[in-house]
Amino acid sequence: MQFILFILLNYLFVATCERCPIFIGDSECPLEYKCTDNKCLSPDGKLPSLDCNMIKCPSMTRCHQGRCYPVVGLACNRNVLVANSTAGAIISDCGKRGKCVNGRCVEDRCIGVSCKQTEICRDGRCAELIGTFCFSSFDCGPNLDCIANRCTSTTLNLQCICDPGETCQQGKCFPDPSCTNMLCEQGSVCMNGACVSVIGRDCTQDVCEGNTVCIQGHCLLDPCINRCPIDHACRLGECRHLQGMLCHSQCPHPYECVDGRCTRNDCARKVCQWGETCEHGLCVKVEDRFCTLAIRDCGEHFECETNKCHDKLKVA
Repeated sequence: MQFILFILLNYLFVATCERCPIFIGDSECPLEYKCTDNKCLSPDGKLPSLDCNMIKCPSMTRCHQGRCYPVVGLACNRNVLVANSTAGAIISDCGKRGKCVNGRCVEDRCIGVSCKQTEICRDGRCAELIGTFCFSSFDCGPNLDCIANRCTSTTLNLQCICDPGETCQQGKCFPDPSCTNMLCEQGSVCMNGACVSVIGRDCTQDVCEGNTVCIQGHCLLDPCINRCPIDHACRLGECRHLQGMLCHSQCPHPYECVDGRCTRNDCARKVCQWGETCEHGLCVKVEDRFCTLAIRDCGEHFECETNKCHDKLKVA
C-alpha cells in the first residue's frame, strides 16, 4: 500500500511539473499553443510565459503560473472574517458559463442560451413546454400553467398591480381620476369611484386584479399568501421545494439556476475563519492541508508551499 501511495504521489508531482500532462494535453495550453512532448509550444516552437498577464487561456479555463486549468471543480469564492464583525469577500472567476455553487465552480450550460417564453433551457438546449404533460404548474416552468394536465400559455393571465387612482385595462395600468385616493381591500378594485369585487370574474380572456390570480378560469384570492415554509415556492396554492425546480436564469436566494434547475448554494454569504473555505455549507480548514497545486488543492487566495496550503489573506 505504501508503495502504491508513493507511486501516486510521484505521478501527481510529475504531472504538476509538466506543462501539459499526457491525459490532459492541449487543454492546459494557452490559445495557439499545442502540447508536444509534454510541453506547450507555439507554432514557432517557443514555450509560453509564466506570467498570466502575457497569455490567453481557452474558454472555461483559468491561468495559474502560466498554465490553463479547467475551472469546473476548482474551489471558488470566500467570505473570511478579517476583523471583529468584518468580513472580506474574495470573488473567483468561474468562466463565462460558470457559477460558484457550494464552494466549487460549476458550468451552467444555459448561460448565453436565449429561449422563447414558452421554452425552458435544459442542459444548454431549449425545450418547448407548450402541450407537454404536467401534474402541476411547477412542471411547466415559471411562465406557463398546467391546465387539464397540459402546459398552457398564461400570457392573458398576467396580474395588474396598479397604484391608487389607476385602473387595469388589458394588463396595463391607466389613470382614472374617479379613483384618486381610493384604496380597496384585497379581491376588489376601484371602478368609476367605487370598490367592486373581482372574485369569480372570468379570466380566460382578461387579467386578474386586486391581488387575485386566475384559477380554473376564474379570479380568486391568491392562496399563496403566507402559506409555504422556507425553501419552498408557491403557485396557485401549491407548495414545492425550490431544489430542482425549473428556472429561467435566476432562483430565490440562496439558490442558483444551473442548467435550468434551482440548486441550493449553502456557501452563499457563509463567513469562515482565516485558513478556511466553505464546502457545502461547512467551514473546512485548508491551512496546512497537503497540496501539490494551490489552485486545485487549496482554494482562492492560497499558495502551496512545501506541499502545504497557506492562506495569503491578511487579517487584523
